Amino acid sequence: MDRHLFIALQLQADVKSTLNQMCQEIKKDHSFKTWVHPDDYHITLAFLGKASRDQLKKLNPLIKDTVRKHEAFALNINHFGFFGNKENPRIFWTGVEEQVRLYNLQKQVAYSCKQADFTLEKRSYSPHITLARKHLDSSTLYVDSEKWWDTYGREIQFLAENVVLYETHFEMQPKYQIVQSFSLTR
Repeated sequence: MDRHLFIALQLQADVKSTLNQMCQEIKKDHSFKTWVHPDDYHITLAFLGKASRDQLKKLNPLIKDTVRKHEAFALNINHFGFFGNKENPRIFWTGVEEQVRLYNLQKQVAYSCKQADFTLEKRSYSPHITLARKHLDSSTLYVDSEKWWDTYGREIQFLAENVVLYETHFEMQPKYQIVQSFSLTR
């Protein structure tokens, strides 16, 4: 049976809690069709989509070896952003300060996925944490990510230390279940 999977950096519980607190404040002033469950916050490294047992069997040792070669590193959440048009954004997210180590990890994880016969997205990597989907405020003509950050945001520093293989369960909340976890070197 095929499974829908992706590989991501796992966020610690305190990071998820702080992000959820920010979202609770934003909810008072702005409407979205769907808010992401706090347990589902993560930073995607590679979206795999459907995966066969053979692909997973091939992937696990490759990812384990790749992740083991990287040391845990600090990340800083420091801005909001939107995907889609500014009048009616599709995705509301928070992003991390650019970090070469994150981009290197992502490139090597993607390479391992390709070695395990996965076809990955072609668009450039944009690390982010999705917070909500489908903006519903008809009174707001334009969303301004900088203004939103000044109003609701606060920097969150954390250690990127675990890479996780998640399986998606669309019918559940939270909808992402850990299949396997890989620790960066300490």
